[in-house]
Amino acid sequence: MSKHFASILRAASLAVAALALPSDVLAQGKDDLWEVTMKMEMLGMPMAMPAQVNRVCLSKNRKDEDLIPRRENCRVLESSRVGNKLTYKMACTGEEAMTVSGEMTFAGTSYEGRMRMITQSSGQSMEMGQTFAGKRVGDCTAAK
Repeated sequence: MSKHFASILRAASLAVAALALPSDVLAQGKDDLWEVTMKMEMLGMPMAMPAQVNRVCLSKNRKDEDLIPRRENCRVLESSRVGNKLTYKMACTGEEAMTVSGEMTFAGTSYEGRMRMITQSSGQSMEMGQTFAGKRVGDCTAAK
């Protein structure tokens, strides 16, 4: 596995880890506790990464964009919601710079989505895909 490929996998894992919820936030509260399952795939690779499940507490008055999995150095460039479907484009900067396009479909207390991430390695484009699904599993108190 190339050093850059390992770096890209680490970056993708960080996006998943960013949704991890400390156990002390699981108490009853006024906000929404979501369980999010994510699965990463490297296009053209025979082996898939195992799905990861995390919990995240989000304010009831959140924006749709708050449900998009992302790293600290990623920002949403554009998003549009029509009916129950949100589409978006994102740019991530830094050592693992990439462009991201994705969509989410909402259904009451659940949602599913997918993202396509493209990065450059030694002048060649590398593509990754991520699918995710979230469901509301309880109440919590979101951090301010």
